[in-house]
Amino acid sequence: MDRLLDLFAEILEAPGNDLLSRVRECARCAEAVGVPADGLREFEKLVERTSSEKLAELYRSGSPLIGHQLYGEGYGRSMLLMDLQKRYRRHGFEIGDEPADHLCVLLRFLSQCSDPAEREEIAREVLVPGLESMTAGGEGEEPAVPADFSPVLRTVSSALKEQVGS
Repeated sequence: MDRLLDLFAEILEAPGNDLLSRVRECARCAEAVGVPADGLREFEKLVERTSSEKLAELYRSGSPLIGHQLYGEGYGRSMLLMDLQKRYRRHGFEIGDEPADHLCVLLRFLSQCSDPAEREEIAREVLVPGLESMTAGGEGEEPAVPADFSPVLRTVSSALKEQVGS
């Protein structure tokens, strides 16, 4: 499961030249651990038929900040960011230049964190609800990410739910 989470982070981070091979590897890895890969296969088809310029445009158009999805730009997000930074420091996890609530940062942290309780808590309380919010969009609102990414995000959510048993 750790490799799968890391692969999700890789394919959601930036398009890059090897995106198609990473999507295929992610789908194989998902299937190997019993996570349905239909959403990844759907995304694979999109990547096959889409120019690199269009893919780059798609990647720029979404907001992968989980805290923003859950709390907006208010106090709740600030508290989440502080909590995540504490957790990251406690485990010696470096986040680089991205915000602590960036989807790919959270996925990479889960892929490297050796504390099962910590992983489960973040998955259940932060990532799963944030992913659902990202793909749903509120009444009269657009989803936070392009619809093209929804199948991948649903697959990530499914894998996380499998991991935490919900």
